[in-house]
Amino acid sequence: MARDLLEQDPGSAAFLQQAEDRLHKPLGRLMVEGPEAELQATENAQPAILFHSLALLRLMVSRGFSPSLVAGHSMGEFAGLVAAEALDPLDALEAVQARGAAMSAAAPAASGMIAVLGLPDATVERVCGASEGLVVVANYNAPGQVVISGSEAGLKAVSPQLQAAGAKRLVRLPVSGAFHSPLMADAARVFAAAWEKIALAKLRRPQVFNADAQVHAEPADVRPLMVGQLIGPVRWTQSIQRLQELGADTFVEVGPRRTLTGLVKKILPGAVIHNTEDLASMNALLETIHG
Repeated sequence: MARDLLEQDPGSAAFLQQAEDRLHKPLGRLMVEGPEAELQATENAQPAILFHSLALLRLMVSRGFSPSLVAGHSMGEFAGLVAAEALDPLDALEAVQARGAAMSAAAPAASGMIAVLGLPDATVERVCGASEGLVVVANYNAPGQVVISGSEAGLKAVSPQLQAAGAKRLVRLPVSGAFHSPLMADAARVFAAAWEKIALAKLRRPQVFNADAQVHAEPADVRPLMVGQLIGPVRWTQSIQRLQELGADTFVEVGPRRTLTGLVKKILPGAVIHNTEDLASMNALLETIHG
């Protein structure tokens, strides 16, 4: 993860040193050498992914890239706040490390998440609604791709109901708990205390937030949204649709992998979409933009 950035861009290497000093964590070793199990731990994976995204963003901005609108998926909203010039990159990393640690510590035993493929949102909502709070919709990722979250008993109870309703596939996600559900209330409380101490300015670019798929700019509005996302759903489908309503016709995913690129293609089949996950893809994008 981020190996080419760290080896070929002195600015990214310097940023890594600053990040490691702030987080008191060997982030570079984890990203380049692993071990994989340690890197995948929530408290390590979140700052590692954010660092990768912010290193790319820093380099892109230095070369003239300037987004008009911003959005992020779940933890990616912190990268969005950096892109909106409301949050310092190192402060963002500190916030996300606190978030990941809170989530890891509070993740309830016997709980998890399942991706439900091939059903309308309303059908998944109906089945979850009948579970009496044991299972909730956690991610509206794209049409026909919804993630549910809840207790193990609840997930076992609703799975056959979803299959009977016509779900094409149910995929258990490799996560440590029922994220984006009320079961993460303790994590939200712990993170809120840390988040309140981190400086947050008024956003200088419009950012659409997962909680309600609306634009917010004032710190007093944004702070609770970032806490609430731990216990509420990620409305990614609605957020992308909102960006389109605001005039977006070209979307750029910044960060490792291409997950969001695939989701946006499903949400807006006609949109122009770019992915930047390394130096090669970043250079190709900037060449396209600048001619």
